[in-house]
Amino acid sequence: MERIMDLIKYATESDGPGLAKVNVQSFQGRRYLQEVFPGATLSRVQEYKIVVGMKHLANPNMHVLKIHDPVSGELATYSRWQFPASFGPSLVPLSEKAAFLAKDPIPHAPQQMNKGVFSAFKRLLEDSRKRYTTENDISKWPPNSRHGGGFFGSNSSPVLNLLATLPEYQGRGFGSAVLKWGMEKADASQSRIFLEGTPEGVPIYLKHGWKILEEVVMDYTQFGGVGQESFFLMMRDPVSQ
Repeated sequence: MERIMDLIKYATESDGPGLAKVNVQSFQGRRYLQEVFPGATLSRVQEYKIVVGMKHLANPNMHVLKIHDPVSGELATYSRWQFPASFGPSLVPLSEKAAFLAKDPIPHAPQQMNKGVFSAFKRLLEDSRKRYTTENDISKWPPNSRHGGGFFGSNSSPVLNLLATLPEYQGRGFGSAVLKWGMEKADASQSRIFLEGTPEGVPIYLKHGWKILEEVVMDYTQFGGVGQESFFLMMRDPVSQ
């Protein structure tokens, strides 16, 4: 069997349905999607997530990774890493249709979208990143020559934007492999990595060197929804090379 690290590939437009499936089905125990899209079917939300996926693929600073299970061939793990521009762009060819959809996915969202929840959650994440990702996260540039060249050099730290694995493929090391991919790049530039994680994901992040900065709460009742959920803001300091 291939080394797990060798299974990591950049995603392409044709991976849209697989990425959307992982994105939606990996978080079914969480309330966010059903609060944003009350009444929408799972398949309808996945259709929308395909469109959102095109936006991420079109973003040159967003590095979208995937792992296919080597036995079934199914797309099992989906990850997004947002790097400063100096890392080098992620240039994914997109069809004319995909490029058009990438410009503004919102019109393609399920009807009865709770825009209050959507906007509040987006603002929660943006405010969190502003608090914890600063120019101090990037060491003097360029890094020492023994690191073999540079990655970052802007005024923001890399962000692990998403890491998700289909439930049936969890525990096989796919998530850890993708974390290692990003950790190696951050360590080479002595950069910290910020993320917002669900409680379920916290143990794996702690295992790989992240520390909890803060617990933030999304209160859905303020927008006509039900209940609330916690998310954890976490940061990993670089390991000296």
